[in-house]
Amino acid sequence: MTSYKIYNIRLIIGMLLLLTVSLVANADPKEKDCAKTLEEAKAAYEEGRINDVPNILNDCMDVFEDNKVRKGNFDRNQKIEAYRLLSLTYLYLNEEANAERTLLKLLKLEPEYRLKNNEPSEFKNLYGNFRVRPVLAFGGKGGGNIMRFNVTKTFSTNNPQTSTETYTSGVGFQVGGAVELPLNKKLGLFLETYFSGRSYTLNNELFGYASTNYEENQSWIEIPLGVRYNLGDKYNFSGHLKPYVFAGVSTGLLLNASTVVIRRDRVSAEELREVTGTAIPVSNLRNRLNISALFGAGVELKQGRGYLVLDVRYYMGLMNAVNSQQRYSINELIFKYGHIDNDFKINNIAISVGYMYPIYKPKKIR
Repeated sequence: MTSYKIYNIRLIIGMLLLLTVSLVANADPKEKDCAKTLEEAKAAYEEGRINDVPNILNDCMDVFEDNKVRKGNFDRNQKIEAYRLLSLTYLYLNEEANAERTLLKLLKLEPEYRLKNNEPSEFKNLYGNFRVRPVLAFGGKGGGNIMRFNVTKTFSTNNPQTSTETYTSGVGFQVGGAVELPLNKKLGLFLETYFSGRSYTLNNELFGYASTNYEENQSWIEIPLGVRYNLGDKYNFSGHLKPYVFAGVSTGLLLNASTVVIRRDRVSAEELREVTGTAIPVSNLRNRLNISALFGAGVELKQGRGYLVLDVRYYMGLMNAVNSQQRYSINELIFKYGHIDNDFKINNIAISVGYMYPIYKPKKIR
């Protein structure tokens, strides 16, 4: 390799090294300078040089004045601390409007900022003038459910007085969305919508020689509406579980119901004859609307900006689930399987897990 080529290679390497050093020199000092600037501003405040604090912080703050935008070099945490320090400074200088404006910038940057234990009382009072709870929270939930039955009147092709009917719930599911409207630290309203699937089995003995297995599957839209009460301070944002209780009313809209029935006849001591068929639609045997009282309890765990949620709830049915006017409308159920619906109310126990995300709009409220 000629000395000319070696010289060019060395020149290129040298220029790259010089460019790298230049970039590092231009980047690192800015970050270090702004961290140092924040410390200088804190020292000036603590030493009583209050008037110097805004000027010290100015070079590293964002500027949006006279249609000019200049991005400061504070990182997010430094900017939060700088806004706090400026608010304290303006309070000391009796510039309340500037203090409010600066604190509002802090809360928009970090809406979950909470007071330190050693904050000056003036700053606590200023903070108390702002809405710091979410204006809304939304999210999704899903889980499982089981049904419970409250039979109010029995009907049978057999003697109802000797009925041996047994209701057994299957494990269902629900999935949907939720919206919460916080009213204060303790109270909030919620509205949820779920698509749910339910199932149950009814076993019965008939005529002394037959047994039936009636299995029904249902799909619902559930719309719970209610009030929740936080047992602790929901908005202190510690990592502890936050318990709550709630109550309300739920409107259930039946989308579909169908059943598969098996009848087994004892022909002899050793022989059973089985009668069955395809699924039978039974939606017209059910009241499409079901109103339930709702009670429950849950816990939340702070996770990121939102909350992981676990709740357990009980739906107490208030209406007859059976459309009594259609009770005898499906001949196949009556004459082939010996089945007639009882009057009953449906209760439901559900467990759900989910995630709720809050929406903040900090503003002065007094």
